[in-house]
Amino acid sequence: MSQGNAGPTKEKTGRQIYDYEYEPVPAEARKSWYVIALIWLAIGIDISGLFLGSFLSSGLSFSQAVSATLIGSALLGVLAALCANVGYGCGLSTTLLSISVFGRLGGKVIGVFSAVSLVGWFAFQLDFFGVMLQKALSHYQLEPGRFFILLFGMALMASTAIWGVRALGKLSALSVPLMLILIVSGIYLAANGHSSPTEVVIKNPISLGSAISYVVSIWIVAASIMSPDIARYSRTRKDAILGSGLGFLLGNSATILVALILTHMVGSDDLVEIFFTIGLGVSAIVILIFAQWTTNSSNLISASLGLSVVVRAISRPILVVLMAFAGLLLAYNGMINNFTQFLSLLGVLISPIAGVYLAEYYFFDSSRLKQDASQPPLLNICASIAWLCGSFVSLLTATDFFDLFTITSVSTLDGIIISLVMYIIMRKMFPQLVASSHPHSKS
Repeated sequence: MSQGNAGPTKEKTGRQIYDYEYEPVPAEARKSWYVIALIWLAIGIDISGLFLGSFLSSGLSFSQAVSATLIGSALLGVLAALCANVGYGCGLSTTLLSISVFGRLGGKVIGVFSAVSLVGWFAFQLDFFGVMLQKALSHYQLEPGRFFILLFGMALMASTAIWGVRALGKLSALSVPLMLILIVSGIYLAANGHSSPTEVVIKNPISLGSAISYVVSIWIVAASIMSPDIARYSRTRKDAILGSGLGFLLGNSATILVALILTHMVGSDDLVEIFFTIGLGVSAIVILIFAQWTTNSSNLISASLGLSVVVRAISRPILVVLMAFAGLLLAYNGMINNFTQFLSLLGVLISPIAGVYLAEYYFFDSSRLKQDASQPPLLNICASIAWLCGSFVSLLTATDFFDLFTITSVSTLDGIIISLVMYIIMRKMFPQLVASSHPHSKS
């Protein structure tokens, strides 16, 4: 029982918590497409999507908001399917995948960077959780205090994240049916209670391109960074593509569309008031909390997978706990106040990463990505420059930043396209640089 085998019970518990953060997922642990889809549906149906729906209602007409939601969700579905296919093909977490593409240093920098971004997103989601629950409880003259509400939410979310993707799948199987009940009940009650749609006043007009970019940005991190983390558990390539593509398309669009419809029918962009107005009350909030539990657990899972490869001295479950407390402190300081700006920043900085590894997998030597992540050199200069170029161009086209010119009208998509094209060009133009960066590619 030497060399780390302490005993049957300890070994069994360790394997249950172990999320294959250092190796490809074995065949016996892989899942069918509907399990993957359920996970993404549960992750996509969350409070932030409802907030985005009400935000779009205040800046666009109903038809424009619906168009932006469907277009943005379709783009996310395609991107998620492409990234999930890479995750399935390699069977590696996104950080190990990034190490293979960007080199040891580059991949670990991305692992840290992605983890910080995901902790920030965790804090946003936790803040949303606190706001919704606090408003709901105030209708019943209950005021437990903001910090204790956030602490309660953090404990729920971290408890699942400690056990990893497999626990997330079980939680999703319960939360998705609950959310479907909420969606059907909410629309039915709103339709019965309001004979004609209420006119929603456009308070802060936004462009259709900006709206699409917001829809894409809300899950661009999940599609580009978290998608391979989940898809590596897929049993077949079809399971990975169908599960991620449909999960993103349906989960993301359904949540935002529900918020749009309810806001349009009730005439308010205050989500808590909407639910109480249509008669759902605290039961709807409880179901939303359940969905938020799933969503934020996934943020901690991917963040811990990224850091566990970089900081191997600390176990993944301990990293989950540490990052959960960091997110709690950020949430307590009011992360929700900069919602759209944070979405835009995530899109600008994170999305180009996907462009680079998509180019490597689909246009060059995909088999190299399956090798041991310890083999790549210190830094892939081509990949790093391509990522920086994508982020820079996305920064210039984003309406929340410089807004100097337009490519696709969706800045997050601009970053992916530019980084993908730049990586292809640099690898073609400077093969000697690529050869020196990948001494093991022909082994």
